[in-house]
Amino acid sequence: MKSRFLACLALICLMAGAQAASLTPSGRNTSVAVSFDRMSVPAQLPIWTNENGGYDTNDAPKWGRNTLVCQSRTSNQYGACLTFPVWLEASPAPYPVPVLFTESTTKQTLVLNVYMTKRRSLNNVVVATNLVPLNAFGGAVTPRGDGTDYSAYVPSSELSKFPAAGTWSGTLKMSLMQWPVTCTGNSQNVNVGCTNVIKLADWIASMTFKVTDYGNQQIYLPEFGNAAANVDLGLKIFPGARATTTVSGSRSLDMCLYDGNNSDSNRVSLIFQDEGSAAPSRATGLFSLYLIGGNKNLAQDRLDYSIEVINPLTKARQAVQNGIEVIWSGTNKGVLRRVVLPGQRNSVLCVPAPMELITPSFTLSSKTAGRYRGTLRIIYTPTTQ
Repeated sequence: MKSRFLACLALICLMAGAQAASLTPSGRNTSVAVSFDRMSVPAQLPIWTNENGGYDTNDAPKWGRNTLVCQSRTSNQYGACLTFPVWLEASPAPYPVPVLFTESTTKQTLVLNVYMTKRRSLNNVVVATNLVPLNAFGGAVTPRGDGTDYSAYVPSSELSKFPAAGTWSGTLKMSLMQWPVTCTGNSQNVNVGCTNVIKLADWIASMTFKVTDYGNQQIYLPEFGNAAANVDLGLKIFPGARATTTVSGSRSLDMCLYDGNNSDSNRVSLIFQDEGSAAPSRATGLFSLYLIGGNKNLAQDRLDYSIEVINPLTKARQAVQNGIEVIWSGTNKGVLRRVVLPGQRNSVLCVPAPMELITPSFTLSSKTAGRYRGTLRIIYTPTTQ
């Protein structure tokens, strides 16, 4: 009885090994969402990795004749390549398919190449494939059944072409086709191709790349561009008797805050500081300039000023205090400004925050004659709560 059981078990295993294996071709609807910074671009972003286009070990050539083609030859909206396959003895592998990407906020566009490869096995043996459309898919496949595999990816050389931060989206739409035994048209002519191929399925990949540019965060002062800001307080003298001649002034300064992420950050922290030198008897919250070569401990060798900044959410003037943090929440939903930053070619969105430096009125005779200079530091921190 024991020997019969063992013999029967061996027979079952032999029968299982003789069964045919098959996989019917099907469509693909792939979504890829990836975030990366322009300073650290990934080596490669996979879209499809060895996705199978069908196989049948009982009919070796059946699904091995499958191939992918584009929906348009000329429009890169969904990828541009041949819409009918051709037989090429030599073709580049991987093959670049240009696809249009659009930034969600600015609507800027960029064409990037998605690289495609095709691998094929026949009779469970690795073979070179030249039964391909112009978009190449050249190469061979590890034996796994009689059929085809497809891969698509975006390399770092393409990812590094994004000109600015933002959310960039593109869609690759391809059709899985089966070669007939006999082609109509002209399978050797790239301008014609095999025209009686049978469409098996749609292969669609929706790609969204969230690109940041944190290495380019900056406080942008349009008036000065790349140059260091050197601001005149705009003091004006109002004549009178010597003891009553007064001086006051104001100076407007445009400012826009860029977070390296196309103003997607919803919270802004600002701290305004002067150089922190001595300022006896100065009113709370004011900032100071000092007489060059003077005594910083003497009030007559110091000019004090205040700062007001336009709140980007309320559009109201907001007084700031020396060294005290100002926080605005919801800045990504406020009115943003489009600018081209120094050294950049493409525009980005920044948070407008113009400010005004105000010198309160003082008596001219109360100050030492000479040139006054000071430093204003602005510390900007964008965050997402």
